[in-house]
Amino acid sequence: MNSRKSIILLMIFVLVSALFVSCGVTEAIQSKLGSKNKDFEYIKQNKVDKIVIQSTRDTGFRFVVTDKSTISEIYDLLSSAKAVSEKSTLAPDYVFEMQMGKEVKKFNYVVGIYDKKTGNFYDDKSIYVVPKRLDNDIIQNLSFIRKPREFENVYYSSILEVIKKNKDGLMKDDGSIGIDISDDRDCAQYILSTDLEQFKRDIKSIIPNGQLVDKNSDKFNVIISVKNQGYKTKTFKTIVTITNKKDNSQTNYYVDCKYDDFNAWQINVLDKKPDTW
Repeated sequence: MNSRKSIILLMIFVLVSALFVSCGVTEAIQSKLGSKNKDFEYIKQNKVDKIVIQSTRDTGFRFVVTDKSTISEIYDLLSSAKAVSEKSTLAPDYVFEMQMGKEVKKFNYVVGIYDKKTGNFYDDKSIYVVPKRLDNDIIQNLSFIRKPREFENVYYSSILEVIKKNKDGLMKDDGSIGIDISDDRDCAQYILSTDLEQFKRDIKSIIPNGQLVDKNSDKFNVIISVKNQGYKTKTFKTIVTITNKKDNSQTNYYVDCKYDDFNAWQINVLDKKPDTW
């Protein structure tokens, strides 16, 4: 009987040893093949007290991650990040702060850049391409504010509908037209650099002399500004104002949007403020 127990214990020991060796070999192979890097081992070693994820467009939109399992998940994603030599030219959407006591490591993160050569997660020394799951599994799950469905659709489409409505008048102006969304604080947290690139192209397709304002509003004759008036998952209200500096005129448009039963946004551009607002 004792002999049988000894054999069973020996088999268990061999199996456990094989598993540890297998894990070690797998990690070594992953590291050599470039599918796993060692640059973020300090996270795995429990040196990180917390990870702060800060929106670059809204200072109030800030996640503080202290949960060990979430930090471990972030480590898993970053350890599979691929080091590259070229970073994205787009403005970062978030800043990751790895806080270890008094030491802080900061990385910029651009959402939506997933090709194999352009880095979307970087600091002054290193550039990485991180998996799409960092956004899908981490950023989206940490968001505690329920944004409108298909935000990128209803937000930019609302502005574009106002531009279309005024296309003829805007095209008569011989100067540049600036679209300014920088003061739309309620929606800043959901604005991403990759979406802005498409928005710029959409603006140009309607009014070729239209541009996004980037701290240079003084160069434009006409400014189209945006100020959100509230939203839920299926409703969205915003005011789009067209200001003409030449004749000192200002016109407000009230955009009332509802997400219908056919899974589509119905966008209504009104000249007067609705009684329901």
